[in-house]
Amino acid sequence: MQRRLLPAAAALLLALAALLPAASGYEFDMVFQTKCVMEDVNEKEEVMGSFRAFNRDSPDQPVTIDARFEDPQGQLVFERHGSSEGDFHFTSNGEGEYKLCFTAKDYHTAQNTRIRMKFSTGAEAHDWEAVAKKDNLNAIQTEMRRLESVVHTIHMELQNIRRKEERMRDVNEATNSRVAYFNILAAILVCTFCGWQLWYLNKFFKRKKVL
Repeated sequence: MQRRLLPAAAALLLALAALLPAASGYEFDMVFQTKCVMEDVNEKEEVMGSFRAFNRDSPDQPVTIDARFEDPQGQLVFERHGSSEGDFHFTSNGEGEYKLCFTAKDYHTAQNTRIRMKFSTGAEAHDWEAVAKKDNLNAIQTEMRRLESVVHTIHMELQNIRRKEERMRDVNEATNSRVAYFNILAAILVCTFCGWQLWYLNKFFKRKKVL
């Protein structure tokens, strides 16, 4: 029985591992003096990332820039001045799009600057090596701890999707109610106008002795 459970447990671990939110890494040219990127982050989600600015024609040549990370309300969560690279690590205080802006010292510098950025959220943003050292965990225990965090992240994501669906449903219901009220008001106005028009024509024809 135990031999049968082992492959099933291994398959479950592989399935959960496939659901791990992968860290996104990409490069882009600044082009303009200020370049901003947006990342969608859930509420109370751990965020970790790094950036490095360099000359696109000479990758080994760093370029100093300013970096500013803001939450959806415009509050500053990370800032770095005059640096070619940096790391950020924080827990989001609200759901929405977080904006990370890079600013070069002038337009000419921006034209030749490329930025390499890494961004991860949820379980992938956690330093599992530090956790393993702190709690004296072996590789399997660390992986189980990470998978537990993944399950929690998936659960939170499903709850987030449910909240969005509820908000969308409320918006749709409110819109339908407003449309219904508008249609009723329009029907009342049309009926009122038709009644007034009949009354006016009747009075007009009587005055002209047509009726």
